[in-house]
Amino acid sequence: MQLHTDTRIEAEVGGPAIVGAAQADEIIGTCRLLADIRRNHPALVDGPLRRDEQTWIGTSRQVPELAAHRFVAARDRKSEPPSTKPFGLGLYTSTAVSGGRSMWRAYLDNYHGSWLYPLPWYTWRLLATPDARVLEVTRARDWVAFLEAYPRVVERLVFPDWAAVAADLDGIHLTLPAVAAIQGFNLPSAHGLTAAAFWDLETTLWLRWCFSEPELSDVTR
Repeated sequence: MQLHTDTRIEAEVGGPAIVGAAQADEIIGTCRLLADIRRNHPALVDGPLRRDEQTWIGTSRQVPELAAHRFVAARDRKSEPPSTKPFGLGLYTSTAVSGGRSMWRAYLDNYHGSWLYPLPWYTWRLLATPDARVLEVTRARDWVAFLEAYPRVVERLVFPDWAAVAADLDGIHLTLPAVAAIQGFNLPSAHGLTAAAFWDLETTLWLRWCFSEPELSDVTR
């Protein structure tokens, strides 16, 4: 994402740029790279989530074991600071595609041997239950509609109210077009400008534990 995002925009305008959701979706709709990915891996672009191909990777900075008793549900963290991508709750997974690799693993490979994501890496495969309630966000307009349904307004910026979201949903899946369309932008909504979001890659945030027993599929040292 860093190779294709102009990080100077925020400095030049004194903050994240303001872009209409429909305009962002229109621009992203012309992306040839996304069209190529769609032909080979449509779930990454259009959804729905591949519940049988979810992976989580823990580095040596994290607890390598993935287990239900370590999961922090959104309902247990009602005082979580406002965030478009909270890190004090839930679990983030990415979909495994060719060769069992996810976008998160492809990202980590750029830092192999780095102190930022130190080895070893533990890759866990998860199977999400078929009754898990997952919201598909495939474009910027979906993200705005999501924030309008679950708003948390802080200092005139709109964040998701994750505790309220968790009352209705078990997870939220952001596909590649949505990530690209909202990355680093303020989008107008019915409640004001949305806070800039940085999801970086195809991701599902799970707000409740909705998995069978995780399987450790790989250890990279």
